[in-house]
Amino acid sequence: MTKNRRPGKSSPHRTPQQRRHLHAVPDRVAELAPQEMALLDGVREAMRADTPIALLGLVSTMVEISDPRIRNPFDDVAPVLSRSELVESFAGVSFAETTALLTVMARMLPAGDPASAVIEAELPARRHPMPLWVRDLANDRVDVRVMRMTETLGDGENCVIGVRFASGATFTAIIFTDHNLGSAVKDAFLLPVPIDEIMGRVRSGEFEVPGPDHIGPWDGAAARATVSAAIDMGRRTIGMPEKDDWPGTRPAVEWLLSLLPGGGIAEGHSEWSDDDVAELKADFLASIQGSGVDGDDAKFALDMILRFGADYNVGGPLRWSPAVVERFLLDWMPSKVLVPYAEIAMLPTVLASFVEFAHRQEGIDSRLTRTVLLAVGSLVEAFAEAMAGGHPLWPGFDDEFGFAPDPLEALANQVGGSEALAMLDTEPLPDEPFAWEGVPADIHETVAEYLEHLDRVADERLDVEHRTAMRRFLARVAAADPAIFRRRSLASRGAAAVAWAVCRANDTAGTYGAKFTVKELAEWFGTNGSVSQRAEPMLRAIDAPQDIYWGSLPLGMPDLLVARRRQRIVEWRDRDTEG
Repeated sequence: MTKNRRPGKSSPHRTPQQRRHLHAVPDRVAELAPQEMALLDGVREAMRADTPIALLGLVSTMVEISDPRIRNPFDDVAPVLSRSELVESFAGVSFAETTALLTVMARMLPAGDPASAVIEAELPARRHPMPLWVRDLANDRVDVRVMRMTETLGDGENCVIGVRFASGATFTAIIFTDHNLGSAVKDAFLLPVPIDEIMGRVRSGEFEVPGPDHIGPWDGAAARATVSAAIDMGRRTIGMPEKDDWPGTRPAVEWLLSLLPGGGIAEGHSEWSDDDVAELKADFLASIQGSGVDGDDAKFALDMILRFGADYNVGGPLRWSPAVVERFLLDWMPSKVLVPYAEIAMLPTVLASFVEFAHRQEGIDSRLTRTVLLAVGSLVEAFAEAMAGGHPLWPGFDDEFGFAPDPLEALANQVGGSEALAMLDTEPLPDEPFAWEGVPADIHETVAEYLEHLDRVADERLDVEHRTAMRRFLARVAAADPAIFRRRSLASRGAAAVAWAVCRANDTAGTYGAKFTVKELAEWFGTNGSVSQRAEPMLRAIDAPQDIYWGSLPLGMPDLLVARRRQRIVEWRDRDTEG
């Protein structure tokens, strides 16, 4: 793009090499490359539009695709767009269009972004006329109002933010959080109409969006914290589906959330303790719906339903929708639990009975219950096929029912690959101090709290090897994802999640034949209920394998396994290799 500075005006914060947009900057507007002219034309058209969303959406997409966080760390391909070069190119060309871009970008860039300093240095010297709403944005003359739309079966909800600039321009943002994806934001879009009109269309059925069953106001601070947490969950979730507008609108949504009051606490779903689950199980078996559940196989099926609901289903074991049923039958069961299909064939029948019971408990309309029961019935055949193509419950599983497991592959999954499996030793883990290297200073205090809990439990209940394994696990998580320790949460519960992961991996608690139960483990830390969800971001931080079966939790790192566990793996390895 062409330089167009006022006479005598210099810009010491840019070098000639930096004054470019994608390629070298031509000296005259007529020499602009076609794509650069197209960009200016698009910005000019957006500035003249009757609604702010055209320019907001354009800038939001620019900020998103230039975000280094979206790059796959294992991909050698360079980012599509360098944010610093992008901002420098706009700052190096004094046009009304680039002034508008920089003004909006200034609000959408995350706090601390180095590009913000370039914009702050450049904008005071610009005097181009701007649309009134852009001037309002620059001077923080923006009012917002937030509403919430939820659905009875709890699959998702919409946060609706109405925006009004001081000059009168309005638009509405709708942000959808999918609870079946772990409560992650799945979609968000901007509409060029005020919030009251949107709400009226939704109530009349003219405008269809997910989650319209219940509509009401939402406390701004709670909405900000809750939706921000859902955006963060989506950003950290591998393989999140992309929509036409999402994640391009993510920076715009994060700017809107910043306009809401701070200090709120993210709303979460209540966790179910072992006692809660046991009480629910007893209530079901005593009910009309549960009266026919008899025999070991049926009760095992019920235990799987309850475990999925309590530990993996946002909303708990009483929330069942067609989407939840499909995820449970076709995803969770085949990947997490493997038993001969003949022993689990009755599970859909037990599930149907439990859904009827759960919906009665929750007061769900019988028409919705019938919809869920139809979903269960329609998936019976697919469930049988999915279970027949599953993975081994444990290495060396006797395959008399036609499964095709690869025991050595499952063992390699535990220790980080076939080479690590071949080289695995059985020496006890040493007594070693916590490794503070790589742990950011601002989380030292929080990490030290975790460490205090873990060391106490190891000294009182476990042993030196488990203490070393937990220290290593904690250090790696803190170095890889410090944000986990910057959130407001109980250190005791976080430490329990660390211990859960290490003890599950070592068959010390929570697996068949383990000496301790998960409930007992949690009680050692003064907490109760499942901590598996607290452990999930930690496991992602250290790139633990995603294939988690009903048995041991794979961490993919042999130096987090105690000698007893590695000895058992070596025995399985040698037996299966010989076989």
